[in-house]
Amino acid sequence: MGGFSLEEYRSRISKIVDYVNYKDLDGFLVFNPYNVFYLGLYYYPGKRPVVIFIHKTGKTYGFTPKMEYHEACKLKQLDRVYAYDDDYSSKADLYDFLQRNLKSLHSGINRVAVDELDLNGYKRISEIFSHVSIDDHIMNLRKIKSAEEIKMLKLSAFYSDYIVDKGREMLKPGVTELGLLNRMITETVDKMILDLGEIIYVPGGPAGALVPSGIRTCMPHALPSGKKVEKGDTMILSCGTNVWGYRTECERTFFVGEPDKQRIEAFEAMKKAQQYAIQLMKPGAICQEVEKEVVRYITELGYGDYIKHRTGHGKGLEEHEPPYIAAGDETVMEPGMIFSSEPGIYIEGLSGFRHSDTVLITEDGCEVLTKFPKDLEYCTINI
Repeated sequence: MGGFSLEEYRSRISKIVDYVNYKDLDGFLVFNPYNVFYLGLYYYPGKRPVVIFIHKTGKTYGFTPKMEYHEACKLKQLDRVYAYDDDYSSKADLYDFLQRNLKSLHSGINRVAVDELDLNGYKRISEIFSHVSIDDHIMNLRKIKSAEEIKMLKLSAFYSDYIVDKGREMLKPGVTELGLLNRMITETVDKMILDLGEIIYVPGGPAGALVPSGIRTCMPHALPSGKKVEKGDTMILSCGTNVWGYRTECERTFFVGEPDKQRIEAFEAMKKAQQYAIQLMKPGAICQEVEKEVVRYITELGYGDYIKHRTGHGKGLEEHEPPYIAAGDETVMEPGMIFSSEPGIYIEGLSGFRHSDTVLITEDGCEVLTKFPKDLEYCTINI
């Protein structure tokens, strides 16, 4: 399977160019790895930054360490690529390298926007340009998904369902969390390769999960462990996959054997709240108001003291990205936005309970991209 079209990448660049000119800037420097991915240059983020500069004329340049140079040169949306040394010699300084090459390319580059920098980076860039603004415009563009992005996300949602299904098949007493996780990932990645052919490896890999069992489900982001699953455990399969870097999630709460009344009641309350959150997601809804209403609903069901996190968050190139269905986020939902819906209930000493789906805001409501069953019967493993 091929990735995004050249037209898609050029459209993204064009929107940034329009913004640069609207703001009376000379260009935009892109440092954030996920924004670099957004412009089509995939690489392994580490201590060797990859930088893209978009000039107000639309000319687009890549600045990479030598180890990334030849791959970057294949990208038709980049007009030219420059490779810097990544040793400790004086000529290897990234900021001096940027200054030398940008000044030679275009005269009069004085006013630039930058997506993100650490304190030292900001100091160095400010020594090069007379005006530097930290600007989240690219992240704002990423909030609204294009038709090509939605296609990738729908494919990803299929595999997010698939990895949960594989986990359910293998879930039984005696399996360890890590053992289960590894087999789930292997089965899913093998299928993705068979179906799609080419797989882009971004941070976190093509597929992954958190797989807490027993009382460890009370920790929403409990890291996988060597704990053995036992009869009577609650287990949360918190799974996700990505296609060309675009991530979805599907999470389901399971019971290993018949659950008791207390667990059933909490499970059903969580399931109702998660579905209610989905019903509230539509164009014009305000993120913080959805959060407020879901919290009210859970509280009315008697579980208000057991909430540990927000109702949901944006999905895309990052696992968690804006907007957030959380107190204080005044974002108005628009068609093309993608959210998780995952209100959870966590009763210390007993269990945590959380389903999550990936939801697309449409013109007249929303579409749930993940389809895995959520009912108690299907989520109970008979042993």
